[in-house]
Amino acid sequence: MNLNNKTNMAKNQQQDIEAKGPVFCNIASFRTSTLAMGVGAIVALFLMYVSYPAYPTATGKTLATWTWIACNPINGFLHGRFIPVAFCAMIWIAWKNTKGEKISPSSWGLIALVFGLLLYLASIRTIQPRLALIGVPFVIIGITHYCFGWKITKAVIFPAFFFWFAIPVPGLETLLTGRLQILITKLCYHVGMLVGMDLTLSGSTVSVKGTDLEIAAGCSGIRSLMALVMIAAVYANYTQKTLWKKAVLFASSLPLAIIGNFGRIFTILILAQLGMGEFAKKTYHDWAGLLLFFPIALSGLYLVDYLLNFKNRRRRKVKRSVKSTKSTMKGAMAE
Repeated sequence: MNLNNKTNMAKNQQQDIEAKGPVFCNIASFRTSTLAMGVGAIVALFLMYVSYPAYPTATGKTLATWTWIACNPINGFLHGRFIPVAFCAMIWIAWKNTKGEKISPSSWGLIALVFGLLLYLASIRTIQPRLALIGVPFVIIGITHYCFGWKITKAVIFPAFFFWFAIPVPGLETLLTGRLQILITKLCYHVGMLVGMDLTLSGSTVSVKGTDLEIAAGCSGIRSLMALVMIAAVYANYTQKTLWKKAVLFASSLPLAIIGNFGRIFTILILAQLGMGEFAKKTYHDWAGLLLFFPIALSGLYLVDYLLNFKNRRRRKVKRSVKSTKSTMKGAMAE
């Protein structure tokens, strides 16, 4: 009797396995086909953005070549040429952080994908490549969501929208350069007069003991500001957990850039006040950005980060001290 029961149970288990087998095969085949479609879509979109001459009347017929030409040192958007490299690095970090996540393809990704492609088609119709660049993050997010699911897509959102730093905004440098130039000039002059320096202000030129120092458009700090804004965006994304802390750290890049540029220009005035006008105008001016601006600005970012997370750091320090005390007491009791 027992032998018959065991035989029946074995048959039932075998039937259950055979019944579930096709379901598992269907799920596996669905994922495989979805991934294959995703890879094919990525290759097709890469060729579309890089090889297809979508803008025959524009400078640089493809979107990639147009972006490369449009991001140049003249308009202050040279950093846009390095955005794809930064994007690849951040995608690699995202892959390392999510390679253990479960792949769950979702058709919701098609919404973002279609929206990005509509922007691309609109850019071709209007010969406005910037519209296609605006749609690039939505295409990346849409493909990732469709092929891998939302958990993995969350790690790709920031790298995707980081592409927006490669969009050359017409007139932005002209709009900001003049205002930053006037701000830095007046700030350096008034602070110098406040500490007793012998200064004369004429337009954007500050005279120090017979040495004329023109604070030109290139000294406004617009290029350093763009670089610091990108650094702050990356730093905030990878060091802060809450959205408001990311926003505060990112927004702090503007005043920190002004402070760093002020420190750079003001030290030039100090050297001129000390009788080293030629050295200040030439050698020191060329190296002050690396020697002073970025150390001040990056230290400021770290200080803002420290203040934002002061309570959390204090709690972790207390926990570590409590753990070390408990381990010390256990060791003493064991002895």
